[in-house]
Amino acid sequence: MTIVIVIDLIDNLTNGSVMTARRFADGLAERGHRVRIVAVGAKGPDDVEVGIRYVPILSEVSAKNQIKYGKFDREKVKKAFEGADIVHFIFPFKLEKKCKKLADEMGIPTTAAFHVQPEDISYNAHVRWIPFIDRYIYSNMRRHFYKKFRRIHCPSKFIANELDKHGYKAELYVISNGFDKSFRPPEVHVENEKFEVIMVGRLAPEKKQNILISAVAESKFKDRIHLTLLGNGPKKKKLMKLAAKKQVDCTFDFMPKDKLVKQLQSSDLYVHSSTVEIEAISCIEAIACGLVPVIADSELSATPQFALDERSLFEKDNVAELAKKIDYWLENGEERKKMGGIYAASAKNYLLENSLRLAERMFIDEINDCKAEKLKDSAPLKAHN
Repeated sequence: MTIVIVIDLIDNLTNGSVMTARRFADGLAERGHRVRIVAVGAKGPDDVEVGIRYVPILSEVSAKNQIKYGKFDREKVKKAFEGADIVHFIFPFKLEKKCKKLADEMGIPTTAAFHVQPEDISYNAHVRWIPFIDRYIYSNMRRHFYKKFRRIHCPSKFIANELDKHGYKAELYVISNGFDKSFRPPEVHVENEKFEVIMVGRLAPEKKQNILISAVAESKFKDRIHLTLLGNGPKKKKLMKLAAKKQVDCTFDFMPKDKLVKQLQSSDLYVHSSTVEIEAISCIEAIACGLVPVIADSELSATPQFALDERSLFEKDNVAELAKKIDYWLENGEERKKMGGIYAASAKNYLLENSLRLAERMFIDEINDCKAEKLKDSAPLKAHN
């Protein structure tokens, strides 16, 4: 198949949705498909790079999360779409809306993914105080974008249920964003001088790294814990100040994949304190490396699905309970090692190769439906007696 992926930007290595799009593009290409990307920062030989669209106020806010919006260029995009079997959309913004209209004009089948959780928007725009704001965002995205598709990729059962609850009528394909096989347990786990606790994710309000820092400060092992927070975002300076104030030994960093794998393999415990997640691929990658997770049990997050028992869950925003769960796992080293192996085995359900097969099935279903429609439309009318 010739598959075109449309996403506002593809050059932000700290954004989970961008990384997912890149993984899918590379994985589909490895499986023999011709893949083109339409995005800001698209540099591949078959890709089409678009310019940056400036949106007053919104662009300034989004820049804090390293987000840029793509500018529609009809001639460039039309060239990218020529000969395509299907166009797949990652975000629901203006670039995607105009590209969807063009794909329909050209008669090309289309599918969409749901990667932008409304609660992420309301947290980062600081408008959660507005009643029903999340419901409004779900409705707005449905009316202006997603209702135009028959098939939507949902990275988790959680978000599929949310879409169903908010009146989305498309067929919902639950397909994990998937992790690649380089994330695996180490052959030998080296004992660390300190307990290595780690979390990966944007340093943003809804990710709640402040809860993790405060929990480490309350831990009975505080002086024996080294905390690593991997990611960038608007809350970095405040989190650094909080760690210094509470005298938590904390490193802030961002790592390419090869170094990230080694960092996870050499850590002792993974914590995911975020209260808003469509899936949290970073948690899957940590589990795949043999780390036991401790996950915020939030009604707005899919990540609790990865917990195998209550020892890996804590009440969202509850610093004291998180501190107790951290202490339990650090006190019980043998149980932690045993469960680490069980967790690593459970992660195999989310391998990227499985996700790619399911995505291919979704694409083929849409292509076949479009072909059937065209045949039906072109069939000669029966003569009336």
